[in-house]
Amino acid sequence: MSLALKHKQRVLEQGPVATDEVYTPNTALAGPANAQKHLALMSTALAEDCARLSDLNNMGERQRLKRDELLPKYLDYVQRYRESGLNHPNPVLMQVLVWLFDTEQFEAGLELADFALQQGQAMPERFKRDIPTFIADALIDWAEAEYDAKRSPEPYLSQLLPRVDGEWQLFERIPARYHKLLGVLAMDQKQWAQAITHFERATALYPGIGVKTRHEEATKALRRQAN
Repeated sequence: MSLALKHKQRVLEQGPVATDEVYTPNTALAGPANAQKHLALMSTALAEDCARLSDLNNMGERQRLKRDELLPKYLDYVQRYRESGLNHPNPVLMQVLVWLFDTEQFEAGLELADFALQQGQAMPERFKRDIPTFIADALIDWAEAEYDAKRSPEPYLSQLLPRVDGEWQLFERIPARYHKLLGVLAMDQKQWAQAITHFERATALYPGIGVKTRHEEATKALRRQAN
């Protein structure tokens, strides 16, 4: 049975809505009662789709399923929830947030994260981190991998720095990783003073970040440049 037919069957089995509101796709988020019913249906569908992902052993296939099928499926619901003006715990919204970062759709992910933070949403139960820590970790993991693959992690790395080192309260090693990579990028561009600034900040945040040799190289290069 297809997911669409399963969804329809669940709606029929539940019978009429025990309120004065008529529950249809267009009015699913028209009020708190209908919104909770719709969230329950979406959560059930989400559990089924997460099980589908778990059955896939190939990472590429998982990414394809998330990007091409699951995100388009749930983003419509998330957008209608955002437009509804409602504010309640919404695990569907948060799973969509995770998938946006999983599939490297950072602009959409950061925009949705701002909304989730405003609402005080929590990460799915399996995550032992809050939203800022999840975002900061996901972005720096990606950025370091991009650099190792000889691709630029910009503009996202620089764009997120003011939040990572300032707005958000994070374990110090996380913003230190940002400064370390930004320092390495500055060295590649022979921007020695900028590199030194990032390395010094990285060390101040987390002394074990491992930038001593690079800091010394950048300092010597800056002196040679000045002579």
